[in-house]
Amino acid sequence: MFAPHDYYDWNALVNSTAREQLVLDIDKIVANGDYWDNSPPFQTNINIFAEPTQHWINLKMSFIWSCFAYMQREVQIKGVKSWGYKTSLNTKEDRDSYWHQHLRPNSTVLSGVYYLQLPDDAVNLKTAGTEVAPNGPEGDGKYFAGWDTGHWMIMPGKTWHRPGVLQSHNNRYVVAADMEF
Repeated sequence: MFAPHDYYDWNALVNSTAREQLVLDIDKIVANGDYWDNSPPFQTNINIFAEPTQHWINLKMSFIWSCFAYMQREVQIKGVKSWGYKTSLNTKEDRDSYWHQHLRPNSTVLSGVYYLQLPDDAVNLKTAGTEVAPNGPEGDGKYFAGWDTGHWMIMPGKTWHRPGVLQSHNNRYVVAADMEF
């Protein structure tokens, strides 16, 4: 029905100053203890799009527009949820345990990953993004959807995926979201 994934550039709307503020907000939320402590580490446990600032409103609207562009049509939205995520080589991660998909009963879901900030010392943009397994984690055909700062990567919620390979002791930041329709 849809392409495996596609990218949408929002650097003009969510510029470097706004991205810096988004990172600070994620850091503040995590510092307040509002994150999941099971898996993965430092993933916010609040709907981060609900933060009442212009940069979060712009990011939420860019996600919704990216979903509509991906489908090449508008749809009736049942809900949007989102979370911020920061990680580095300082966190102990088992990437094999991070394979997941986003499914909802009686709904269709599009998922997005917004590439917020990658450390300057990361050297491989291809593997820093998202690893995608269109035939499931045990199937063949896995590939990396590379990192592209300021872009939403949109894919069907049923697509198995996991975070890219960590390359730095400095934090990598993403915002992930689901649109249910």
